[in-house]
Amino acid sequence: MPAALLLDETVYAIVSASDLPMNGCSISSAKFYSPVAPGELLNLRVAVLDDTPVTFEVHAGARLVMFGYFSGPISECP
Repeated sequence: MPAALLLDETVYAIVSASDLPMNGCSISSAKFYSPVAPGELLNLRVAVLDDTPVTFEVHAGARLVMFGYFSGPISECP
């Protein structure tokens, strides 16, 4: 799966599965660690803590595929 598509699907999943006000937020960093094969099952983990950027990880089993974070704490997103 192309990295840009994986990142797009990750952001879509975060917004769709939560009530987080993500409008106006931007991704500050996204690091891709491992390729994803077609049909491979992925697990998304999101951390939303006060006064820290929203972070996300994508795993395929125990293997870390991608890690990233948004521009700032959720309270700073317009």
